[in-house]
Amino acid sequence: MLSADEIVSKLKDILNERFGIDTSSFDESTRLGDIGIDSLHVVDIMLDIETDFDFNFEDLSLPPNPSLGEMSAAITKNLGSKA
Repeated sequence: MLSADEIVSKLKDILNERFGIDTSSFDESTRLGDIGIDSLHVVDIMLDIETDFDFNFEDLSLPPNPSLGEMSAAITKNLGSKA
């Protein structure tokens, strides 16, 4: 199972690759809305995550304007249900 830090790192990689965002100063408390990522972009990110980790989300309950840590927790929850 991936650690929360590994998942946040992967999220940062996706943000950099997909949107050209410099994520060097981001941490788990960084909120997506604060860096210009809207709800449609979140869907794109989650599709990338499903492809990269080879699973499908069973539950994608996220608060409005999620942080990287909140996204990581949702991913961990779904990866756990895959096992």
